[in-house]
Amino acid sequence: LSVIDFTDDNVMIDIDFPSIPTAGDEFTFTCTATVPERLVYVPTGFTISYDFSGNMIVADNNPNATNSSVMRNGNVFSRDISLNPVKTSDATEYFCEVAFGDLGADNDNNGMLSVTISSPIMSLVL
Repeated sequence: LSVIDFTDDNVMIDIDFPSIPTAGDEFTFTCTATVPERLVYVPTGFTISYDFSGNMIVADNNPNATNSSVMRNGNVFSRDISLNPVKTSDATEYFCEVAFGDLGADNDNNGMLSVTISSPIMSLVL
């Protein structure tokens, strides 16, 4: 039996933007935390936030955002956030932070969300 210290390096955090959304559409992205196998400790905090003009805003406070509860599949924890509708102002840097309380470890990762706008449709009536 070997015991190792649990540190920030033991947790891998990732933000997955599956595509580049178009303004006005619904868009869902995921934050995942992969921990060592056989770790029986559950995260004490799982926060997704974003940069708004230099201020960090928790995504729960975005009126267009819906957050899932934290889900677990083996040694992978995840949380989804849906933006409905996604706006051009949602194009910013997002941060995912996962905390493990008493273990003294937390970790974060960030990703940049881009948002496109749909091309205007123009009809000519002759």
